Amino acid sequence: MELKYFQLQIMNERARRCSNHVDPDELGYMRFNGESKLGPSPCQKIKATSKVRDFYLPSSDLGSRLIMSTQVKNILEEYRDDNLTFIHCPLTNGAQLMNDFWITDVKIFNDEVVDFERSKFKLIEGWIEKEVNGIATEFGERVTEIHFHNPDELKAFEKKNLNYLSTIKTVKLALKKDCKFSFFYLKSFGIFDMIISSEIKNRLHIRNLDKGVEFKPIEISGEEWYGPNGIRKQFYK
Repeated sequence: MELKYFQLQIMNERARRCSNHVDPDELGYMRFNGESKLGPSPCQKIKATSKVRDFYLPSSDLGSRLIMSTQVKNILEEYRDDNLTFIHCPLTNGAQLMNDFWITDVKIFNDEVVDFERSKFKLIEGWIEKEVNGIATEFGERVTEIHFHNPDELKAFEKKNLNYLSTIKTVKLALKKDCKFSFFYLKSFGIFDMIISSEIKNRLHIRNLDKGVEFKPIEISGEEWYGPNGIRKQFYK
């Protein structure tokens, strides 16, 4: 049976660092090029008036990671244990220190599950049209639909053809029908959310662990979901 997948989007407040002091041995920014700096997690804090949730985004210096409760961590570990490192993350709610939270580091990305034949991409080409005293003042842009057959073809095109004013935008992402991962991350498509199956989504809901979280169906484009008449409004206020 083909699984349904959702982007796990955190709508709760973003946590902040408890202190401006930076320990050179502590956890650093999570980069999507395999160069993450691992170490103990710096203490994170949420507002004293905030209700405690099971998901948070960390302070911006920690990049595209997730902070999650032990309950969520335990659910994920039932499905796979190869693609994430969980690092204990001290989290404060006012004066209360909570020790049952974890921050993630992605070890494995699964771009191979993308069905390129059914996915849609746009090439946005940009260039400088006018300069004044060596400073660019006017720019041109052209947007065209583009297709790729696999991740290697996409990466090769980006390396050979894109300048700093050009990019490839994922319009609509389709997954292979035989994808069996219950949750995973993608590296090359501008989607930094954790992607989860409907089974995990349902388990989070049953256990009331999804407060402050939204689930965007992966097969629905951003325009269809967020647009003026977007589908999102049917599910979230």
